[in-house]
Amino acid sequence: MRSSIAGIISAFTFFCIVALDSKINNIPPLGRFLDPFQGFWQNEVKNEKLPESIQLPKMISEGVIYYDSLLIPHIYSENEHDLYYLQGYVTARHRLWQMDFQAMAAAGRLSEVFGNLTVKYDKGMRRQGLQYGAEQFIKSIKNDKKMMSVLNAYTNGVNAYIDQLSYADYPVEYKFFNYKPEYWTPLKTALIFKFIQYSLSGPDYDFENTNSLRHLGKKNFDLLFPEILPFQEPIANNDSIWDNLEVIEVKAPQNMKLLSGLRKHAVEKDDPDNGSNNWVVSGSKTKSGNPILCNDPHLSLTMPSIWFSNQLTHPKGNVMGMSIPGIPCIVVGFNEDIAWGVTSARRDDRDWYKILFQDKSRTHYLIDNYWSKADLRIEEIKIRDKEALLDTVRYTRWGPIVYDQNFGSSDQKEGYALRWTAHDGSRELRSLYLINHAKDYKEFDKGLSYFSGPALNFAFASKDSTIAMNIQGRFPNRWKNQGKFVLDGTRLDTKWQGFIPNEHNIRVINPKSGYVSSANEHPANNNYPYYHYGQYFEYYRNRRIHQLLDSAKDLTIDELSGMMNDNYSLFAEENLTFMLEHLKTIDLSDGQKSIYTELRTWDYYYSPQNSASIYFEEWAKSVSDIIWDEFHNHPSKEYAIPTRVNTFYLLQHKPDLIFIDELETAKKENIEDIMTEAFLAAVKKVDQWNTKNPTLDLTWANYKNTMVQHLGRLPGFNIENVQNGGYRGIVNATKEKHGPSFRMLVEMTPQGPEAYQVMPGGQSGNAGSPYYDNMISKFEKGELYKVIFFAKDDYLKEPPQELLKSERIKN
Repeated sequence: MRSSIAGIISAFTFFCIVALDSKINNIPPLGRFLDPFQGFWQNEVKNEKLPESIQLPKMISEGVIYYDSLLIPHIYSENEHDLYYLQGYVTARHRLWQMDFQAMAAAGRLSEVFGNLTVKYDKGMRRQGLQYGAEQFIKSIKNDKKMMSVLNAYTNGVNAYIDQLSYADYPVEYKFFNYKPEYWTPLKTALIFKFIQYSLSGPDYDFENTNSLRHLGKKNFDLLFPEILPFQEPIANNDSIWDNLEVIEVKAPQNMKLLSGLRKHAVEKDDPDNGSNNWVVSGSKTKSGNPILCNDPHLSLTMPSIWFSNQLTHPKGNVMGMSIPGIPCIVVGFNEDIAWGVTSARRDDRDWYKILFQDKSRTHYLIDNYWSKADLRIEEIKIRDKEALLDTVRYTRWGPIVYDQNFGSSDQKEGYALRWTAHDGSRELRSLYLINHAKDYKEFDKGLSYFSGPALNFAFASKDSTIAMNIQGRFPNRWKNQGKFVLDGTRLDTKWQGFIPNEHNIRVINPKSGYVSSANEHPANNNYPYYHYGQYFEYYRNRRIHQLLDSAKDLTIDELSGMMNDNYSLFAEENLTFMLEHLKTIDLSDGQKSIYTELRTWDYYYSPQNSASIYFEEWAKSVSDIIWDEFHNHPSKEYAIPTRVNTFYLLQHKPDLIFIDELETAKKENIEDIMTEAFLAAVKKVDQWNTKNPTLDLTWANYKNTMVQHLGRLPGFNIENVQNGGYRGIVNATKEKHGPSFRMLVEMTPQGPEAYQVMPGGQSGNAGSPYYDNMISKFEKGELYKVIFFAKDDYLKEPPQELLKSERIKN
């Protein structure tokens, strides 16, 4: 077990050293922190301290909570109000600090806790308008009495837990960082929704694309950044399903000029090679004859886990799966009739507009030869132990000005405004509620119509044997290339011209192939009549899933679970031989020739214990770095970098491409020169790792060093060196700090759903709990736990022996 008092002591010691060295002033009072009756010692638990019964205010009736051996709460109530009230209460019991921290992060309030360290982050979040979007979210559901009642019940449940706390009960992070919980509000839930959309929004490379287009010209840009590659296999590839759509066409304005892009982004971006998978196989492909759904959303690997597993039951509904702390309902899961899972659709929903201000005051901006007045929003960023910082954010008809002279690098009369669907009112909570209660695909599809963002691929299975995939979101109806580059904000005709009608969103229902799947790939082929853009659609994972499913039959739970952990690299299969053929081996040392031989006999699996994948991965990275040297690390500008998919496609099909020649050398390099230089660089890098890690075996798992990182970056609370295979472009897309945030498999049997799951961590958010990281061992091995799903009347019986604890909730 990694979580212990010793670990907390080590973390605190390290934290104090770093904090003192960094001049952080929020070190907790040591006497109170070390107090054996109130301090961090109280956070060590041998088993969860769960009372047999509790009395809570604002409950209408009584309820019961069963905890199973994984600490999954199965919540039963006699009415919906109490159900969501108890969900809020139980979630706060195990994940209060996480909920609070993420809501503060979304609102740009971390500096209230961390001081100057997070001011730039907070400023960026405020300027991107997450708080503004959350406010619009609340406005959208204020007239929806049902959803407001759900939200208020959940909020009251969270606050009922907070009201019970003394300092001794605080999650240890509050004690570390020396602050206390604040009451939950509906706005905080809205902030969590917006934070999710921020994390999963489509690729935002408008500035980089604009710079690259100016640098390369259109012909070369289109060559290096094609919107769809040969042999791409989209989610939906049946042309005929688009034939009868009455398409709403939009046309590009005349005389559009290419603008300059921002010099450098001030906001960090996720790696475009991050990924997720889901698929559903029909009964025609399974041994049991039942449809089976698999899902593993790949996100940042964090402690506590992004997800919290629970079951919610009342007389009119019974649903189980993964919730997100801070949000009512189940986000991904199953009920007695259906199951569903999600992946990111990677559709671009963020456009940037270049703004021209009238003068230095920046109160008016030009649009269609008229100086329009900006709305000013004063953002007060409170900073711990410092005076608050006031940042005036200007809101235009496009959205907030994110970059101007006060943030990022821009001329004082220029600014860059963000148009983003997250700023619009939306009703995702109603969508989740309806999906949780859906009994068939028709009801599921209706529920999805309320889901605006983030853009997701929803996989679906039902006990009536329907399988489907819906690509869901509120997508702008764009002309070709709109939003790919920075747009001219001085022209009104560059605006979004409406949205793609929801009924025209891409769907696949009961296909002849016997399965549906998504892995962040291109949504449809070019016959789909609406422009759909995403710069970094997946190319390998989706095709590998198709390989595994196309010829499969009589599939079992174990076989499908194994597929979720598949470590085979199609990228290696399709490129390694080419690389080896163009390697100049004559001058290699004996050690380098040994590596060459190892790669020639490699089976293309990124398994945890092999070493060939290390050399191949570093070799491929070095090839891209060398070829695109003109784009990397520019001192003032940021350029789009071609994907390695297209890099190697061009190497194999256009070997005389001018970009192969390195700018920094006088010699004109060819493919053999590049491959050899990159190979030697890769070997050198691996040798350096060996020197720095003399006690570790050279294995892929050790070299990759997957870590599940604490949200607050507290050392000692992380899970280091997870022994797992896979990587980018692989079905098991587990990377250094990114991977399956959970794995779920659901078989829809005539008797009800049978479900299996695992997460990289555990249910508890308390690092002193045995349930903080108890699932890591199974996660490393690629194994799943079978979970208990109670029928409605099971709650009226004596709890089964395998339960950890049950408690009665009284009003």
